[in-house]
Amino acid sequence: MRVVLFFDGKNFYAGWKDQTAGRDIDFRKLSQWIVKSVGGDHLWGAYYYTGVEADLAQRSPSQDKLDNFLEMLTLQPGFFVQRFPQKMRTTTCPQCGAQNRFSQEKEVDTTMTADMLRLAAVNAFDMAVLISGDADLVPAVEGVRALGKQVYVASWGSSGLSARIRRAAFDHINLAEGLEQFARAPGESWDAHHAVTTTGEPITLPAGAEAETILTACVEEIRRAQAAMPGGYVGVHFFVTRWRSERLAEIPDLRRRALDRLVEQNRIEIYLTADGIQAVRIKEPVPVTP
Repeated sequence: MRVVLFFDGKNFYAGWKDQTAGRDIDFRKLSQWIVKSVGGDHLWGAYYYTGVEADLAQRSPSQDKLDNFLEMLTLQPGFFVQRFPQKMRTTTCPQCGAQNRFSQEKEVDTTMTADMLRLAAVNAFDMAVLISGDADLVPAVEGVRALGKQVYVASWGSSGLSARIRRAAFDHINLAEGLEQFARAPGESWDAHHAVTTTGEPITLPAGAEAETILTACVEEIRRAQAAMPGGYVGVHFFVTRWRSERLAEIPDLRRRALDRLVEQNRIEIYLTADGIQAVRIKEPVPVTP
């Protein structure tokens, strides 16, 4: 039985941090635990939808932390991350004049609903698990169910779980019940930058001229990718995991190390595009005026 997971990122992340005291999670084990919980055979795909701050000038430290988390998630087997622009809004209380700031996401629910229905319609999966308790997604659950598929809803306990979506789903999965099976041990980091080789040694750049050869090749490949990309930008995740090159080894963690070094050397920069994608570009030298 093929199982597909749909994560409402904001809902999942908030429940995770609130209900587990921030314990780190091995997302490969999490996905395997969910698949087993619904009686599935294998994971067909896991889709994670979330908003990111679109205003680069007002990016918060929490957004940088979220970016690192999302980059880690994209490297997990079967996981696909979709980012959507998120803007900060301010309201003023008419009685006391106090100002409150809140984030507003666009397109997350509608895209999740469209993807769930589209994949169900083409028979891409047998069972779906929606990791969210948001009542706004009830039409998606009902629509997928009408196409002959079972839909489970998963959440951290009953916190944030809408009664409407629980009634629409085939059954409910309490993620907290499996925490001990997919939580990481204390001190075991999920940071993708701490990758290791097959021998258990950390992946690092070589020293001296060999390192410079890799860095130069990386810069030239970024330049080539910039010219080839129709959207006008090169996504970091795309370049690290999917860009094909005869000059640059197809080892994601080595490419990531090279990008880190190039940022330190001020030869490239990582930035956020208008549609919320983390991208990389060459920092061209400023011409000197005679």
